[in-house]
Amino acid sequence: MTARSLLFCSDFPLGYHNREAERTLAGFAARGYESTYVEKLGIRSPGPAHVVELARRLRRGAEPPGPDRPFGTCSPRLMPPRHVPPLDAVNRRWLARQLDARVAAPERTILWIRYATPELVPYAERPDWPLVVFEAVDDHLRSPGLPAALRPRLEAAERRMLRRAGLVFAWSEAIAERLRAHHGRVVVAGAGADLDAFAKARASHAPEPRVAGYAGSLDGRFDAALMAETARALPDWRFRLAGPADEPAARLLAPLPNVELLGRVPPESVPGLLAGASVCLMPYRLDAFNDTLFPLKLVESLASGRPTVSTPIRPAREFGDVLRLATGGREFAAAIEASVPDAPGAEARRIARAAPYGWEARLDAMAAAVEEALR
Repeated sequence: MTARSLLFCSDFPLGYHNREAERTLAGFAARGYESTYVEKLGIRSPGPAHVVELARRLRRGAEPPGPDRPFGTCSPRLMPPRHVPPLDAVNRRWLARQLDARVAAPERTILWIRYATPELVPYAERPDWPLVVFEAVDDHLRSPGLPAALRPRLEAAERRMLRRAGLVFAWSEAIAERLRAHHGRVVVAGAGADLDAFAKARASHAPEPRVAGYAGSLDGRFDAALMAETARALPDWRFRLAGPADEPAARLLAPLPNVELLGRVPPESVPGLLAGASVCLMPYRLDAFNDTLFPLKLVESLASGRPTVSTPIRPAREFGDVLRLATGGREFAAAIEASVPDAPGAEARRIARAAPYGWEARLDAMAAAVEEALR
């Protein structure tokens, strides 16, 4: 069966600091798929904090592919409050009309969904799609940020999505284990890194003495209290933390004189930032949700070649032979100091462990799984 269009419903807004979703779709566009990126819908009703985002969506609308972006875009809108029965039915029909405008031939279009938004489920259940792909990047049902009142709706939406999907991608073995109980075609396809960019960064950036680096969101997954305690225990170290910081993390870390909150940085600057550190950091909270992750920064830290200290979340434990694992601020600080000088041969071992997680290898594997599912 031939399907050469792809409607990609992301769990990220367009232009999100982590460009992984956009890069995935660009990879399929380069492989001949006429592609459209649909911005995240999520599950919550918008609140006051979302006013800027809503205004941006109203201005953006839909855009065709261009020289800087090999896929079209769609910024669908829903009327709040969501999940109220009369408006829920209206939103489902309205969403379908907005998406239909981006689909020339449903029978030749793959529908790819990364978040089981309830309003999307009826759209996915249409019989015309030759293939529905469900990509579980995170185990959202275990997310501590999911309101309890919305959990049953998301759980029901996910069950329906799994019944309809012809192919499921899971970002971690932990997620795959749960989904295999409900689906017979679950493929583990986790994070990928631009290994060539990291090789160039290693060649051009010498590690700065007593600098610890982190690149990623400083949000609910990030243990800001652990990081603050570690920074206080190592006053002669500098901690460079790149990525958007939520209010609790900024409140704890901004006052510390040896912590640099760099904010959002361009993705192309991440290899140099990590390669220029003496030690890379993965200070994730120890909880059930983080145990299901396969963080991009795990691959990036290993690809940088630098020693890496992480809390013992499950994916880090699986790489325990090339990471230092620590809990608590004092233990984390001791692990950082013990990482320098580096052990002979350790850098090569870390780079070798990152080697299977290159972007092109990941995209080739995903494209092959899609073609197999179509057959």
